Amino acid sequence: GAESNAAVEIAYTVKAAEAVQPTLPTELFFSEYIEGTSNNKAFEIFNGTGAAIDLSVYTVKLFGNGSATSTASQALTGTLANNDVYVISNASANATILGIKDITSSVANYNGDDALGLYKTVNSVEVLIDVIGVIGTDPGTNWVVGTGATSEYTLVRKSSVIAGVTTWDTTQWDVYPQDTTTYLGSHTLA
Repeated sequence: GAESNAAVEIAYTVKAAEAVQPTLPTELFFSEYIEGTSNNKAFEIFNGTGAAIDLSVYTVKLFGNGSATSTASQALTGTLANNDVYVISNASANATILGIKDITSSVANYNGDDALGLYKTVNSVEVLIDVIGVIGTDPGTNWVVGTGATSEYTLVRKSSVIAGVTTWDTTQWDVYPQDTTTYLGSHTLA
């Protein structure tokens, strides 16, 4: 007898593995701070929230030499895409930094004893959402950060950090040698 070949369709369902969604930041925060030789100074603000952010409600303030009131202020403009950084540098920084920066500003005219605050305007009130250094305190030369400091080093926020702080936390930063610019212009979360 003749054999007949029957096409056998096998239907099966592959259940997608339940993806574990990482906890995303809910707000912008400082992700890098460079206080290098001469005017090689820059810092970056990271958006890891999962959506583009309107920068017009944010301001960065510099508090020089222990001042409790800001000595320079920079209102931000534009939109910051998700997983992007906004880089602010000193106008006299080196070509590498100037090639990466979004804007130059007097808020990047700091030394190691000056604090930086990131503010968001909420209901017409400026609210501190992240800080580098201690506003209203002059530490002398700088604040010690691990094996480095807020002067003559590059500080990169650890990839495990997902939120800014209103009380300076030196344990949240990785320390790199003076004038390291390798990490400027992008930030990665763990």
